[in-house]
Amino acid sequence: MKQHWLLFFPLVITGCNTQSQNLNVTSDTVPKQQIQTIVNNINKMYPDASKELKEHAANVVVRAIENLVFVKGGTFDMGDFKAPCEIPSRTRNRIDWTPDANCLASPSSVATGAQYLHKVTLDSYSISKYETSFMNMEWMRQINKLPFAMDNFKTGKVIARNSSEYARRMEIFKHKAAPTKKWQEAKDYCLWLGKISSLDFNLPTEAQWEYAARNRGKHVYYATNTGYSQLANSYYYDPEIGKFIEYKKDEINSPKGLTNLGAFPPNPLGIYGMSNQVTEWVNDWYSAEYYQNSPEKNPQGPNSGTQKVARDGGGQTMTFDRIKESPLQKHYHTRLSFRCAKN
Repeated sequence: MKQHWLLFFPLVITGCNTQSQNLNVTSDTVPKQQIQTIVNNINKMYPDASKELKEHAANVVVRAIENLVFVKGGTFDMGDFKAPCEIPSRTRNRIDWTPDANCLASPSSVATGAQYLHKVTLDSYSISKYETSFMNMEWMRQINKLPFAMDNFKTGKVIARNSSEYARRMEIFKHKAAPTKKWQEAKDYCLWLGKISSLDFNLPTEAQWEYAARNRGKHVYYATNTGYSQLANSYYYDPEIGKFIEYKKDEINSPKGLTNLGAFPPNPLGIYGMSNQVTEWVNDWYSAEYYQNSPEKNPQGPNSGTQKVARDGGGQTMTFDRIKESPLQKHYHTRLSFRCAKN
C-alpha cells in the first residue's frame, strides 16, 4: 500500500508517527506537509470549533488518505461479460468465466442496460478500501453543524444528539457503514475531504467502481478474495466428485446481513465490502441506454437524469450489476452508503 500511495505524494516523511504542532493528528504514512495542510484548513474553516472536534475531523481526513488503494488505469470491457449457460457448480454464486461464455450472467442486465458490453479506458486513480464509516460521517456532520444522519422510521424526525436513542444508535452502528438519505450527502462528504486535504476527492464514477470491484477489470463475478460469494450454510456442486459441498467456516467471505466494515476478506486489490449487503452511491446519473453511447475514455455518466447509479447491493448482486436509486430517499438507510475516490 505505501509504495503505491507514494506515487501521489512525493513529499515523503521517512520517519514514523509524524505529528502536527497544534492538533493531535498523527500518521505513519501521510507526509508531515500533508497533515499540516489538513490542520491549517480545519483551523481556517472552523475557528470556533473545539480543539477536540477539530482533532476528530482532521483525523477523519488523515484516515481517508491512509485508506486509499491505488488502482492502476487500464482498459476493460464494462458490463455483463456473460457466463456459461450451464454452470458446473450449479450456483450463480460460484462461476468461472471462460471465453466461450455466451449467456447473460445476471437476469437484470437487459432492464438496466448492463447487457451492452463496451470498452472503457480509465486513468489511474485511488479508491477507499472501506465504505465511509458511520463515525467518520458523524464527525464531519458535527463540525459542519449538520443534524445526525439517522431518523425515526415511525415519525420521520431526525434523532437528537442528546437523546438516549442517539447513544443507542451510536453503539450499534459505530463500526458500520455510514447511512445516507440523499445522494448529495455522499457527494458532499467526499468533496469535504477534498476541501480539507486540498486533494481531488470525489465519489467514484460507475466505471471506476466496477473496474476496482473486478480487480482491474478481470472477469470476476463477485468482489471477494476468491471471485465467488461464499455464504454461510451455502453449497456448491463439485462435478469431479459428484457431490454438493458446504463451505467451511473459514471459507465464508460474504455476509448475509449488515456487518462491521472489513469483517470479510478484501478482493485482490485490497478493497473491502464491494460484495456485501450495502448498496453504494457512485457519481453517475442513471440511464439504461448510456452504455450504448458511453465514451471509451473515463466515462462520467449522462449529463442529467432523475435517478443515480448505485452499486453492489449484496446477496446475488454481481460486480457489473447496476442499481438505480432516487437521489432523495424518504428515510436514512443503513444499507445505502458510499466510498470516496481520489483522481
